[in-house]
Amino acid sequence: MKDIGQVVKAVTSAMVGVGKKEDLIKNLERTEEQGPRPYIVVGLIMTVGFIAMIIVIVKLVLP
Repeated sequence: MKDIGQVVKAVTSAMVGVGKKEDLIKNLERTEEQGPRPYIVVGLIMTVGFIAMIIVIVKLVLP
């Protein structure tokens, strides 16, 4: 479960555009061990969630 939290943190910081160089190095090492699949899955889920949130906000604001 700790790995999933780290992947979510990495994807969130990548989506926002901020991050530390040390975290980047750790993420690259983890990607070499586990492969990119967890980052891709979490990235897709967060992107779909973000788009859904924008759609809901627009529907609430516009009549």
